[in-house]
Amino acid sequence: MKLLRLQLAYLYSGFPGGSVESRDAPKPWRVHHNHTKRNTVSAQREQEMAELEFEKYQNDQDGVLLLNWWAFSKRPFFKKLPDYCGNCWYTNDHKMEKVANGIIVDNTRHIQHRGQEHPSLLDRNPDQYWIFWPREAASKNVEMSTKLMDAQWDAAFNLTTSYRRDSDIPRPFGDANTMIRLVRYKNGTKSMTDEDHLDMILSRKNKPGTKYASWVVSNCNKTGGARERWDYVQDLVLAGLKLDGYGECWNNTLTEKPWMSDPEKSGLMSQYKFYLAFENSIHCNDYVSEKFWRNSLLQGSVPIVFGPHRSDVEAMAPEKSFIHSEDFRTPEELVKYLDYLDNNSTAYMEYHAWRTDEADLNVLALQPAERMTCGACQELHKLKNNKNEKRMISSVSSWWWENLHDERCIEGATIHKPTHQIM
Repeated sequence: MKLLRLQLAYLYSGFPGGSVESRDAPKPWRVHHNHTKRNTVSAQREQEMAELEFEKYQNDQDGVLLLNWWAFSKRPFFKKLPDYCGNCWYTNDHKMEKVANGIIVDNTRHIQHRGQEHPSLLDRNPDQYWIFWPREAASKNVEMSTKLMDAQWDAAFNLTTSYRRDSDIPRPFGDANTMIRLVRYKNGTKSMTDEDHLDMILSRKNKPGTKYASWVVSNCNKTGGARERWDYVQDLVLAGLKLDGYGECWNNTLTEKPWMSDPEKSGLMSQYKFYLAFENSIHCNDYVSEKFWRNSLLQGSVPIVFGPHRSDVEAMAPEKSFIHSEDFRTPEELVKYLDYLDNNSTAYMEYHAWRTDEADLNVLALQPAERMTCGACQELHKLKNNKNEKRMISSVSSWWWENLHDERCIEGATIHKPTHQIM
């Protein structure tokens, strides 16, 4: 079996000797997209707009100000968020450090920064709330991140935001109600009948007996979970999985964006009955990423899940919308079941029945980033109305890296307890 795996790795990845390596280069379709995207707003104009908004903020007595300490934009911005977020202003300008009601701190990629690189603990605004934001999966950089976590820094936060549902401000990658709205509704009503929608989904699929599954992957072995999923897929292929592999791991890169944002338009992924929504992390609480929502459900494919705990997926996904790999004792059993669904349209379409459900249109359908900023603003307003009642989290690192389903998420990693002091 090991020899066959190595042979498959060679055939499907194109790396000499079957060595599976990950590549750090940007995805070609993203590079192509970025090269063709025009920047229509000059830096000078952005600065002028920010100054105008700041003047409005100074005259706003009831608003709250949210500072994103490590926002991606390198240009300073200052703007008011949409009304549904509450009366809230948003900036990445560090000059607002002492006056902001709350500061979102991306505390995973940038935890190594010291001194003036992070908000000051020494003269912190006592009425201010610091929000811990671990951007990546809890399985990533465990040893280095916990080793660099100082004791004072670990206990400096008041609120949490992340993909986890037990965050103070949850920002999941998706949820059932939002997905139903995205695939079925336009301007508040279903854009076509349930029957026509389901017929459209099925009509796009490859014929039975041909390639029925797809997987786009570029991280072949950066984490233990990535290596485990790669081995498992090779076992599935050996068992007869009819798979088209895309991405650097398969030596089959894409230069055009493979995902369709409009489910009524047919794209590359919509022809496949299944998509391997395989995460690079195992049993990390609530880590159900865009692979499940955007890459699978939005494209009209049934996600085959590997990595997330089954109970987490059930709690967030539409009912009977996915197939979990852990429900099958062997790769052969899973492939046998997929082959059965490939040849039985009635049974297969049961995994799309959720598309006929009614969505709650009173709940806003927000993207993850907007869920975080809006949620933070709403939380800051509540706290302000309660006279800024303070709540300190004793250890954000314990919550993030120890309060887990089991050891599989951080398996093999050493957790370092915070001991040092910030100078």
